[in-house]
Amino acid sequence: MCVVSTSTISWARERTAGILQTRVTLHFEEHILRERLRLDLPTVADKSAVPNVSASQTWRAFEFFSGLFQRAFQLAGQLTFISQQMSGGLNFTLLSLVSPLLATRVGRGLWMKAYVTYSDNIHYLRLRALSMLAQDKYREDVISTGLLGWIMTEYKKAREGLGGISDAPIQTQYYSQNTPLMGILTRLSGDLPTLYWAASSIFRPHSFTVTSFAILQQHSQGLNYTFQMLFFDFSRAAEYCSHIKELYDMGSVENKVADGDEAYPNSSLSTDKGMSFELKNVSFAYPGGKSKENAIRNVSLNISAGHLVVIVGANGSGKSTIIKLLTRLYDVDSGEILVDGLPIKSYRISDLRRVQALLTQEHKLFPLTLAENIGLGNPSRVGDLELIKQAAESGGASEIISKLKDGVHTILSPVPTAYGSHLDKTKHKKLKSILDSLEKEAEVSGGEKQRLVASRTFMRFLSGGIRFAVADEPSSALDPKAEYRLFEKLRESGEGKTLIFVTHRFGHLTKYADLVICMKDGQAVESGTHQELLARGGEYSELYNVQAKAFTM
Repeated sequence: MCVVSTSTISWARERTAGILQTRVTLHFEEHILRERLRLDLPTVADKSAVPNVSASQTWRAFEFFSGLFQRAFQLAGQLTFISQQMSGGLNFTLLSLVSPLLATRVGRGLWMKAYVTYSDNIHYLRLRALSMLAQDKYREDVISTGLLGWIMTEYKKAREGLGGISDAPIQTQYYSQNTPLMGILTRLSGDLPTLYWAASSIFRPHSFTVTSFAILQQHSQGLNYTFQMLFFDFSRAAEYCSHIKELYDMGSVENKVADGDEAYPNSSLSTDKGMSFELKNVSFAYPGGKSKENAIRNVSLNISAGHLVVIVGANGSGKSTIIKLLTRLYDVDSGEILVDGLPIKSYRISDLRRVQALLTQEHKLFPLTLAENIGLGNPSRVGDLELIKQAAESGGASEIISKLKDGVHTILSPVPTAYGSHLDKTKHKKLKSILDSLEKEAEVSGGEKQRLVASRTFMRFLSGGIRFAVADEPSSALDPKAEYRLFEKLRESGEGKTLIFVTHRFGHLTKYADLVICMKDGQAVESGTHQELLARGGEYSELYNVQAKAFTM
């Protein structure tokens, strides 16, 4: 009956545990997903502000506390059983607890030695860094520059410099002891219940039998194990409580970019020709950045509604930073930005996002179908395939999609669902190749990726209501012909909108611009039309002439 009942309970547990785990995990995964998606860039960049939690931690906490209560109940039962035995009693129970007490971290802590960890040793860090150079992502550089000999020489030097420092896991070093005394005492204390029984049987031979000793010995061993595990569980309880607290703390994390309460567009201030900007002595440094200098310093600009603006300058001059401030991905550190005459911080962020279209080289393809990747430029029309095809045509992605077997329904990076186990590379070679081919990622070039991302932006244009559009270096991987076509399409689609191009290849753009802004070392050193800036012979003229010489010499 005992075997039948325990087997049935185990079977039921296995059947329900997976379902329960999935429900609990997905419930809290939804909570974490919602809270993470609402966070802005500065808040996410501050690692100390956002708890690092996962839904799986919730299930582990649930299992942990269930096991903790189970062990506590088990320990209480064992103590009660042993203490009530005629041939055992309180003395036997107390002696049974000596060994597990000595074996716990309380006992071990009395004998713990200080140790030197390898993780802060410069030679160890050098070893780990050099060993990483064998990874595939470094292989081309290693092969092309013949680094094998240098790497092995440096590795040998670092290995010799490491000397006698142990590379054993931290936990192993932590529990190591200076002397064997603690181990001797722990082992001897385990025999105390036996010695007590032996001594008692001499003085009271009729009270102690071999049967009673066998029962008590078995329960003494069980008590030892239960006590040690319960103590270990209690030492981890605070950690799991902290995980649960962090999970609910996510809901109280406040975004660093505070929301305003002013509606946009403001009917009394806005026009139908786009969005106007005024920057007044704006300075900004990225939170947590390693540079001593601000990304931009004391920038003052005026951008009229409906104008085509081109921002040029060398890499690192602050071009992209200006865009991130205008789209309010970040707030300025000092100075002020006005939108249609009002401080940008006064507007509701959701209203600003609704009238903006942003295309950058940093945009990523989602692990969804190509139709969704493009259609999410306008979430309300994500299922409109005709509109998606129109956007793909404008973005130059139609040819890419036509080459794919599943067309717009292709998922470039599918979620893996095929798994194999215990596959021998020789015996199961064919089976392994089939497994590897399942859900294989479809590779696209950098230029193809940029065309697909650009199509998402054109989908956003087709949504209507866009007043401000930005193209921040969106063509770095495109050939000149494709780049020219993309810019022409963006100019045509941006008619009536405030349109800003950020680029370092600007010959065919600046000629059409209402305003050209030239950035250098985080400052707007020049602004004006193409002809005005050429006539000044300054920074813009120098950059323009350097590019022009490539085609005239």
